[in-house]
Amino acid sequence: MVEELAPLAPLHNPVNVTGIRVARKAFPEIPQVAVFDTAFHRTLPPEAYTYAVPREWGVRRFGFHGTSCAYVSRRAATFLRRDLADLNLIVLHLGNGASATAVSGGRSIDTSMGMTPLEGLVMGTRSGDIDPALTGYLARVNGLDAQQVEHALTHHSGLLALAGTRDMREARARDDDTARSALDIYTRRIRKYIGAYYALLGRVDAIVFPGGVGEHDTATRAESLTGLERLGIAVDPALNQADTAGERLVSPAGAEVPVLVIPTDEEWEIARQAHALVSPIVVPPAGRSSVQGDVPA
Repeated sequence: MVEELAPLAPLHNPVNVTGIRVARKAFPEIPQVAVFDTAFHRTLPPEAYTYAVPREWGVRRFGFHGTSCAYVSRRAATFLRRDLADLNLIVLHLGNGASATAVSGGRSIDTSMGMTPLEGLVMGTRSGDIDPALTGYLARVNGLDAQQVEHALTHHSGLLALAGTRDMREARARDDDTARSALDIYTRRIRKYIGAYYALLGRVDAIVFPGGVGEHDTATRAESLTGLERLGIAVDPALNQADTAGERLVSPAGAEVPVLVIPTDEEWEIARQAHALVSPIVVPPAGRSSVQGDVPA
């Protein structure tokens, strides 16, 4: 099945199939569990996952980064000392792949990635949202077929196309108009999704930043939230730029909407869900503590 779904995630599924085959050969007696990061988004309502296209096409939005969203949502609840069931969160998983997810009561109600991981935010090599007519236009004007356009949108777009590099650190290190423009486009798209998800949730109890960029790039966090003060969202410059690691608060004291940096641990989330499936009891390994709502996704 993973192989059959390769067209939906061409950067991930083929290599995952290779890993499964190698593991089966090396460990034939050990049960294998495939954990899909789309599973967290199974709670999307029809109005969120349905595209306005002919139904006979059989397409819909799935969403991705679900293992990260599940993990950091529970950790955010523990950090805030709140019941996850009572929290509305906007999770901004920013890395080479990037997504925004609206989480209400521990359940995904909307997410920026769609049928494939290409939709939504600007990413390292992926375009994110575009006009779907672009494919037809490029076929007519540039002579590109659909496969060529899809390949370019997946592998040669995003920050790479805008700034000449897929690495946020390299883009930040440059002081030229091209890099600055690329970063403005990147963070503007994030702000746009925050506003949209605030409207859908009605109340936001925290903004959560996981992912390599979200956890480590102070400027991206600050710029992504610039202008949202009227919504109770802001960062404290000193806290945001502090050279600290781990779970932390980067918003001003008493802020209406706490802004959290929560390092994600997708490997642990995958292990937790797999162990929960093959064993009735989940026992966290040494150094980890149980978190609220620690049940299989």
